[in-house]
Amino acid sequence: MKVRTLALALLPLAMLATACGPGNTAGAANYPTKAIEMVVPFNAGGATDIAARVISEAASDDLGVPVNVVNKPGANQVTAVDSVNRAAADGYTLLADGAGSSSLQALAPNLPYKWQDRKFVARILSGSHVYAVGKDSPANTLDELMSRAKANPGSFKVAWLGGSSTSDFALLQLLVANEVDVSAIQRVPFRSSGEAMIAAAASDVDIAVGGASAAFSLHSSGDLKVLASTGKVRETKLPEVKTTTELGQPDVNILYWVGVSGAPKLPDTVAEKLAASLTKISENEDFKKKADGVAMTVDIATGEEFANDVKAEAETFKALAAELD
Repeated sequence: MKVRTLALALLPLAMLATACGPGNTAGAANYPTKAIEMVVPFNAGGATDIAARVISEAASDDLGVPVNVVNKPGANQVTAVDSVNRAAADGYTLLADGAGSSSLQALAPNLPYKWQDRKFVARILSGSHVYAVGKDSPANTLDELMSRAKANPGSFKVAWLGGSSTSDFALLQLLVANEVDVSAIQRVPFRSSGEAMIAAAASDVDIAVGGASAAFSLHSSGDLKVLASTGKVRETKLPEVKTTTELGQPDVNILYWVGVSGAPKLPDTVAEKLAASLTKISENEDFKKKADGVAMTVDIATGEEFANDVKAEAETFKALAAELD
């Protein structure tokens, strides 16, 4: 009798554990029912933060709950990724992901997690990098600039963001493709692509690379010459600037991107709901216009396709990093 009484007493707890456990889909089926946090691994005002706010606004409208951007910079994006990985895997804490917080971490030693151990939900936007020189640079084309670099790499100064940005790897890719000795070039450190562009305009470096938006104002004022942009499509605000594909270098193609990922054990049901919502958003013309306003374009990939793209990107970065050894 005592055993039966104890079993009956424990039954509600067992039912609660089953309802809350990983095998239960009730909560996931009703997702979302409350506000979602989108963690950005950078300070406010940067390219990823701006893109994340465009995405979160549209996602909030579509999902019917607030999607709030939370900035958690620090430790080369480890702080943000770790906080999302440690959060409840319920879809209410997501990461505004990008190469800096994913594939580039494949190069980082002693991470507190496996860099690819997350639920890749969707890549939503991507943007081109631009190759820029000061107005007084003797180079007026990308070929002319690369010829100078190849002939005398030891005196060639490049703006460098520490090797933890897609801008650095877009630069490395260009130099390697043009057979420049990257181990001999002078890497001048800067904290942001905006600072790098200012240095190029002042002729303090021979080239600066960054997201297209970083060069707009200095190009418009005539202080910078933008020689090319990565990708296959010209920037709408730089219509006269040819792409690397147009210039015969289609393999110089590194873009920067912003997407959404979640904790490793995020339920498939939640990930699929989010991916469907983000895909729907990507087809909205108003969203496309807002993306264009921040120098990005819709570039949707979800689930396994997205994950495989990021893993392939990591291999590209590893190969380029080896050139510096």
